[in-house]
Amino acid sequence: MKIELEKPPPLLIDPLVKALTEKKIDQDIKEYQSLLDNESSEQNVHDFLASHSYFFNGILRLYGESPIYSKVKLGAEYEVDFACFDTGSFGPEWYLIEIEAPAKKLFTKSGDPTSDLTHAIQQVRDWHTWIHENLNYVRKLMPLIEYPLGFVFIGRRSHLTNDTKRKLRRLAHDHRMFMRIHTLDWLSGTASSVKYLVRTGKGGTWPVPMHALSHSELAKGKPELAHGWLNHPNVSHAHDAFQNLLLNQRNYSYLNLAEYRDDDEEN
Repeated sequence: MKIELEKPPPLLIDPLVKALTEKKIDQDIKEYQSLLDNESSEQNVHDFLASHSYFFNGILRLYGESPIYSKVKLGAEYEVDFACFDTGSFGPEWYLIEIEAPAKKLFTKSGDPTSDLTHAIQQVRDWHTWIHENLNYVRKLMPLIEYPLGFVFIGRRSHLTNDTKRKLRRLAHDHRMFMRIHTLDWLSGTASSVKYLVRTGKGGTWPVPMHALSHSELAKGKPELAHGWLNHPNVSHAHDAFQNLLLNQRNYSYLNLAEYRDDDEEN
Protein backbone atom coordinates (compact mmCIF):
# COMPACT_ATOMS: atom_id res chain seq x y z
CA MET A 1 0.00 0.00 0.00
CA LYS A 2 1.53 3.30 -1.07
CA ILE A 3 1.23 6.11 1.45
CA GLU A 4 0.63 9.49 -0.19
CA LEU A 5 1.53 12.47 1.96
CA GLU A 6 1.26 16.19 1.47
CA LYS A 7 4.29 17.98 0.07
CA PRO A 8 6.65 18.61 3.01
CA PRO A 9 7.93 22.07 3.89
CA PRO A 10 11.48 23.04 2.83
CA LEU A 11 14.12 21.09 4.74
CA LEU A 12 16.10 22.80 7.47
CA ILE A 13 19.62 21.37 7.42
CA ASP A 14 21.79 21.29 10.53
CA PRO A 15 24.95 23.39 9.88
CA LEU A 16 27.03 20.48 11.24
CA VAL A 17 25.48 18.24 8.59
CA LYS A 18 26.14 20.84 5.89
CA ALA A 19 29.78 21.00 6.97
CA LEU A 20 30.40 17.27 6.51
CA THR A 21 33.07 16.26 4.01
CA GLU A 22 34.65 12.94 3.13
CA LYS A 23 37.74 14.02 5.07
CA LYS A 24 35.67 14.91 8.15
CA ILE A 25 33.90 11.55 8.00
CA ASP A 26 37.26 9.75 7.84
CA GLN A 27 38.44 11.76 10.86
CA ASP A 28 35.28 10.92 12.79
CA ILE A 29 35.65 7.21 12.00
CA LYS A 30 39.27 7.33 13.13
CA GLU A 31 38.20 8.96 16.41
CA TYR A 32 35.48 6.37 16.92
CA GLN A 33 37.85 3.49 16.19
CA SER A 34 40.30 4.95 18.70
CA LEU A 35 37.56 4.84 21.36
CA LEU A 36 37.02 1.17 20.56
CA ASP A 37 40.72 0.29 20.39
CA ASN A 38 41.35 1.97 23.74
CA GLU A 39 38.35 0.17 25.25
CA SER A 40 36.69 3.39 26.29
CA SER A 41 33.70 3.29 28.57
CA GLU A 42 30.21 2.62 27.32
CA GLN A 43 29.31 6.21 28.23
CA ASN A 44 32.14 7.65 26.11
CA VAL A 45 31.06 5.56 23.12
CA HIS A 46 27.45 6.59 23.66
CA ASP A 47 28.36 10.27 23.88
CA PHE A 48 30.32 10.07 20.62
CA LEU A 49 27.45 8.38 18.78
CA ALA A 50 24.95 10.84 20.25
CA SER A 51 26.90 13.67 18.60
CA HIS A 52 27.40 11.85 15.27
CA SER A 53 23.94 10.65 14.26
CA TYR A 54 25.04 9.70 10.74
CA PHE A 55 26.91 6.70 12.21
CA PHE A 56 23.45 5.09 12.40
CA ASN A 57 22.94 5.34 8.64
CA GLY A 58 21.27 2.13 7.54
CA ILE A 59 19.22 2.05 10.73
CA LEU A 60 18.29 5.71 10.75
CA ARG A 61 16.93 6.94 7.42
CA LEU A 62 18.89 10.18 7.01
CA TYR A 63 16.40 11.54 4.48
CA GLY A 64 13.44 10.34 6.52
CA GLU A 65 11.30 12.15 9.06
CA SER A 66 12.70 10.77 12.32
CA PRO A 67 15.62 12.20 14.27
CA ILE A 68 17.41 9.90 16.67
CA TYR A 69 16.70 10.18 20.40
CA SER A 70 19.14 9.45 23.22
CA LYS A 71 18.45 7.96 26.66
CA VAL A 72 14.75 7.31 26.11
CA LYS A 73 13.00 6.21 29.29
CA LEU A 74 10.43 3.43 29.43
CA GLY A 75 8.70 4.44 32.64
CA ALA A 76 10.98 4.24 35.66
CA GLU A 77 12.19 0.73 34.80
CA TYR A 78 14.29 1.01 31.64
CA GLU A 79 16.38 3.45 29.65
CA VAL A 80 16.98 2.86 25.93
CA ASP A 81 20.32 4.15 24.64
CA PHE A 82 18.89 5.34 21.31
CA ALA A 83 15.50 5.27 19.59
CA CYS A 84 14.19 6.33 16.19
CA PHE A 85 11.55 5.23 13.71
CA ASP A 86 11.73 4.27 10.07
CA THR A 87 9.20 5.65 7.60
CA GLY A 88 8.35 2.36 5.96
CA SER A 89 5.50 1.19 3.74
CA PHE A 90 3.74 -0.43 6.72
CA GLY A 91 3.80 2.68 8.90
CA PRO A 92 6.48 3.58 11.45
CA GLU A 93 8.86 0.85 12.55
CA TRP A 94 10.48 1.90 15.80
CA TYR A 95 14.09 0.90 16.46
CA LEU A 96 15.47 0.59 20.02
CA ILE A 97 19.25 0.47 20.31
CA GLU A 98 21.43 -0.91 23.10
CA ILE A 99 25.11 0.10 23.22
CA GLU A 100 27.58 -1.97 25.24
CA ALA A 101 31.24 -1.26 26.00
CA PRO A 102 33.89 -2.32 23.44
CA ALA A 103 35.76 -4.30 26.10
CA LYS A 104 32.78 -6.62 26.55
CA LYS A 105 33.13 -9.82 24.58
CA LEU A 106 30.40 -11.74 22.82
CA PHE A 107 31.68 -15.26 23.57
CA THR A 108 33.78 -16.97 26.20
CA LYS A 109 36.96 -18.90 25.36
CA SER A 110 34.86 -22.06 25.30
CA GLY A 111 32.56 -20.50 22.69
CA ASP A 112 29.51 -19.83 24.86
CA PRO A 113 27.70 -16.47 24.84
CA THR A 114 29.11 -14.27 27.60
CA SER A 115 26.97 -12.99 30.44
CA ASP A 116 27.32 -9.51 28.89
CA LEU A 117 25.86 -10.63 25.56
CA THR A 118 23.13 -12.65 27.28
CA HIS A 119 22.24 -9.66 29.44
CA ALA A 120 22.07 -7.31 26.44
CA ILE A 121 19.76 -9.69 24.58
CA GLN A 122 17.56 -10.05 27.64
CA GLN A 123 17.47 -6.27 27.99
CA VAL A 124 15.91 -5.93 24.56
CA ARG A 125 13.45 -8.73 25.33
CA ASP A 126 12.48 -6.93 28.53
CA TRP A 127 11.85 -3.74 26.54
CA HIS A 128 9.45 -5.64 24.29
CA THR A 129 7.60 -7.12 27.27
CA TRP A 130 7.33 -3.76 29.02
CA ILE A 131 6.07 -2.03 25.88
CA HIS A 132 3.30 -4.56 25.35
CA GLU A 133 2.28 -4.37 28.98
CA ASN A 134 2.12 -0.57 28.77
CA LEU A 135 1.23 -0.05 25.11
CA ASN A 136 -1.16 2.88 25.49
CA TYR A 137 1.32 4.73 27.71
CA VAL A 138 4.28 4.09 25.38
CA ARG A 139 2.36 5.22 22.31
CA LYS A 140 2.02 8.67 23.82
CA LEU A 141 5.81 8.81 23.64
CA MET A 142 6.38 6.76 20.47
CA PRO A 143 3.22 6.85 18.33
CA LEU A 144 2.05 3.58 16.76
CA ILE A 145 4.86 1.56 18.30
CA GLU A 146 3.96 -2.14 18.43
CA TYR A 147 6.80 -4.48 17.47
CA PRO A 148 9.98 -2.40 17.78
CA LEU A 149 13.13 -3.89 16.30
CA GLY A 150 15.95 -4.02 18.82
CA PHE A 151 19.63 -3.55 18.01
CA VAL A 152 22.47 -4.73 20.23
CA PHE A 153 25.99 -3.38 19.62
CA ILE A 154 28.62 -5.08 21.74
CA GLY A 155 32.33 -5.95 21.61
CA ARG A 156 34.72 -6.06 18.67
CA ARG A 157 34.85 -7.88 15.39
CA SER A 158 38.45 -8.87 16.12
CA HIS A 159 37.26 -10.84 19.16
CA LEU A 160 35.40 -13.27 16.90
CA THR A 161 36.85 -16.52 15.60
CA ASN A 162 35.49 -18.50 12.67
CA ASP A 163 33.64 -20.70 15.14
CA THR A 164 32.09 -17.83 17.10
CA LYS A 165 31.13 -16.06 13.86
CA ARG A 166 29.04 -19.09 12.98
CA LYS A 167 27.56 -19.14 16.47
CA LEU A 168 26.75 -15.45 16.26
CA ARG A 169 24.98 -15.94 12.95
CA ARG A 170 22.92 -18.70 14.55
CA LEU A 171 22.14 -16.50 17.55
CA ALA A 172 21.14 -13.65 15.23
CA HIS A 173 18.93 -16.06 13.28
CA ASP A 174 17.15 -17.21 16.43
CA HIS A 175 16.30 -13.59 17.33
CA ARG A 176 15.77 -12.29 13.78
CA MET A 177 12.13 -11.29 14.23
CA PHE A 178 12.76 -8.78 17.01
CA MET A 179 16.48 -8.10 17.22
CA ARG A 180 19.74 -7.52 15.33
CA ILE A 181 23.14 -8.21 16.96
CA HIS A 182 26.33 -6.51 15.75
CA THR A 183 29.79 -5.64 16.99
CA LEU A 184 30.55 -1.97 17.52
CA ASP A 185 32.75 -2.03 14.40
CA TRP A 186 29.59 -2.30 12.29
CA LEU A 187 28.93 1.40 12.91
CA SER A 188 32.23 2.39 11.30
CA GLY A 189 31.04 0.79 8.08
CA THR A 190 27.70 2.57 8.13
CA ALA A 191 29.44 5.89 8.78
CA SER A 192 31.77 5.27 5.83
CA SER A 193 28.76 4.62 3.60
CA VAL A 194 27.71 8.26 4.11
CA LYS A 195 30.73 9.55 2.18
CA TYR A 196 29.00 9.11 -1.16
CA LEU A 197 26.26 11.50 0.05
CA VAL A 198 28.69 14.41 0.48
CA ARG A 199 30.82 13.97 -2.65
CA THR A 200 29.21 16.94 -4.39
CA GLY A 201 31.28 19.17 -2.12
CA LYS A 202 28.14 20.72 -0.68
CA GLY A 203 28.14 18.71 2.51
CA GLY A 204 25.20 16.75 3.87
CA THR A 205 21.71 17.67 2.72
CA TRP A 206 19.57 15.48 4.98
CA PRO A 207 17.21 16.79 7.68
CA VAL A 208 18.33 14.56 10.58
CA PRO A 209 20.33 16.75 13.00
CA MET A 210 23.87 15.77 13.88
CA HIS A 211 23.17 15.55 17.61
CA ALA A 212 20.63 13.16 19.07
CA LEU A 213 17.60 14.70 20.71
CA SER A 214 16.70 13.96 24.32
CA HIS A 215 13.93 12.02 26.02
CA SER A 216 12.33 15.29 27.10
CA GLU A 217 12.32 16.54 23.51
CA LEU A 218 10.65 13.28 22.41
CA ALA A 219 8.09 13.67 25.19
CA LYS A 220 7.34 17.27 24.20
CA GLY A 221 6.45 16.23 20.67
CA LYS A 222 8.11 15.22 17.46
CA PRO A 223 9.59 17.72 14.97
CA GLU A 224 7.17 19.03 12.34
CA LEU A 225 8.22 16.53 9.66
CA ALA A 226 7.96 13.57 12.01
CA HIS A 227 4.69 14.75 13.54
CA GLY A 228 3.08 15.25 10.14
CA TRP A 229 4.09 11.81 8.91
CA LEU A 230 3.10 9.94 12.07
CA ASN A 231 -0.31 11.59 12.24
CA HIS A 232 -1.28 11.18 8.60
CA PRO A 233 -4.44 8.99 8.34
CA ASN A 234 -2.88 6.76 5.67
CA VAL A 235 0.07 6.01 7.95
CA SER A 236 -2.16 4.91 10.82
CA HIS A 237 -4.26 2.74 8.52
CA ALA A 238 -1.23 1.06 6.95
CA HIS A 239 0.28 0.38 10.35
CA ASP A 240 -2.86 -1.22 11.76
CA ALA A 241 -3.51 -3.30 8.65
CA PHE A 242 -0.08 -4.65 7.87
CA GLN A 243 1.75 -5.50 11.09
CA ASN A 244 2.00 -9.20 10.20
CA LEU A 245 3.48 -8.29 6.83
CA LEU A 246 6.06 -6.19 8.64
CA LEU A 247 7.15 -9.16 10.70
CA ASN A 248 7.27 -11.37 7.62
CA GLN A 249 9.41 -8.75 5.91
CA ARG A 250 11.93 -8.92 8.76
CA ASN A 251 12.25 -12.66 8.29
CA TYR A 252 12.65 -12.29 4.51
CA SER A 253 15.22 -9.50 4.88
CA TYR A 254 17.28 -11.61 7.25
CA LEU A 255 17.30 -14.60 4.90
CA ASN A 256 18.34 -12.40 1.99
CA LEU A 257 21.35 -11.19 3.96
CA ALA A 258 22.63 -14.66 4.89
CA GLU A 259 25.40 -14.72 2.28
CA TYR A 260 26.43 -11.16 3.10
CA ARG A 261 26.78 -12.12 6.76
CA ASP A 262 29.27 -14.79 5.85
CA ASP A 263 31.35 -12.23 3.96
CA ASP A 264 31.07 -9.50 6.59
CA GLU A 265 31.95 -11.65 9.57
CA GLU A 266 29.23 -10.75 12.06
CA ASN A 267 26.93 -8.34 10.30
